[in-house]
Amino acid sequence: MLDTTMTYPRIENLPLQVNASSWSWSKTEDGDFWIGRELDGTRWLVKGRGSFYALRERASAYLLQTLGVNSQSSAFIILSEESLPVADKPEIERYQLAIHYIDEHGRNCVDGEKCPLRKLNEQFKDAPKKVSFLETCSIKNAIDWVKSEVLVCLCGANEPSDRLISKDHIMYIIDNEQMFSTKPSNPITDTDWFQTEYDTTMGLTLDLCKRLSDIDKRDIQVFTTIPEGYVVDELWSIPKLMESTVRFAKQFLKEYA
Repeated sequence: MLDTTMTYPRIENLPLQVNASSWSWSKTEDGDFWIGRELDGTRWLVKGRGSFYALRERASAYLLQTLGVNSQSSAFIILSEESLPVADKPEIERYQLAIHYIDEHGRNCVDGEKCPLRKLNEQFKDAPKKVSFLETCSIKNAIDWVKSEVLVCLCGANEPSDRLISKDHIMYIIDNEQMFSTKPSNPITDTDWFQTEYDTTMGLTLDLCKRLSDIDKRDIQVFTTIPEGYVVDELWSIPKLMESTVRFAKQFLKEYA
């Protein structure tokens, strides 16, 4: 992987597609996914879930980053016949996604008792105002947990995205491939965070809707661009569902702002 002192790259700064012809491969510890390593040590995670999930994951993460939500970054990849994923699963689709690897926080933190994740785990459950707690938490971008679950409704997700805390105590929203399964779901205010702390959660939601309202068709085209020669088994139109999210956000602002 790149030097850990370097900033995790945004999708807009990554190539649309990466060439894995010179990569070395290994499996993740649980054996479910694969890690490709470039000659310079940069690592990429490949889940092998296929081209349509690849498009949804990358487009959703691109949108999230544009909205100010910290998400994992990725690029399209075409697996060679000689690659480990294809050797492991000959039936696997060759058109996949490579996720720029994030070193996950482990049990043994160099910060010891001062570890921000330890504080989060110990204090969050009993915090009377959980949204406000996350806003001031020492885990960077912890409030994105709330934002991501609001976006589940705004982006018509089939299930919530997940969260990963990195070694340097930064929260990343990951596993976004279930976004844009359907049109936005309503009412958003049924989300559990509204029951916990309505005013603060509504403020976050209105901000997300304002940012979504600034998304235009050109942005959506960028989010959903597919490399030349890359084939997506597209079951439904992701751009059209993104457009419905923008329309919903504009209507939500009219009703609640």
